[in-house]
Amino acid sequence: MNNKITLFFLIVMGLSAKAYTHPFFVSVTEVHIHSKEKTFDVSCSMFTEDLESAIKSIYITNTNLQKELGAGEVLDLIYKYVVSHLEISVGKEKQTFTLVGCENIEESTWCYLEGNLSSDIKQVNISDSLLFDFLDEQTNMVHVYWDEERKSSKLSNPTKLAEFSF
Repeated sequence: MNNKITLFFLIVMGLSAKAYTHPFFVSVTEVHIHSKEKTFDVSCSMFTEDLESAIKSIYITNTNLQKELGAGEVLDLIYKYVVSHLEISVGKEKQTFTLVGCENIEESTWCYLEGNLSSDIKQVNISDSLLFDFLDEQTNMVHVYWDEERKSSKLSNPTKLAEFSF
């Protein structure tokens, strides 16, 4: 009987520890628009374990971003995931971007993207649903810089649209 109680206790503690690996679900997306150069760059930070779980649930593949982040297939999956959940429009023109790279910093995976600006209208619309399909509690912080001017928005699932005028 003691063995069953001990086993039950260990299972409950193990599940509890896994459920509380991080108590909040937040990503950060920063968009830097360089109007003189007509370019922009994007940085996205997500909890690594959440990004792994989202990729696994959508693309039916196991990834270990701590060990496999530099692999081409993993970068392709991350890029595919990000471009399907992040849309940037300047003026009324949807912007395209490419993946520059990714890195793990502590518990987060940072993704870096860049593109050429196709409009100089100072209206930026962001659709950011990163991890929304995976976590109901997800909140995405969005910071947009037009040259040196910064504006921010908090998007809580299911709200994914933010508009910025500079």
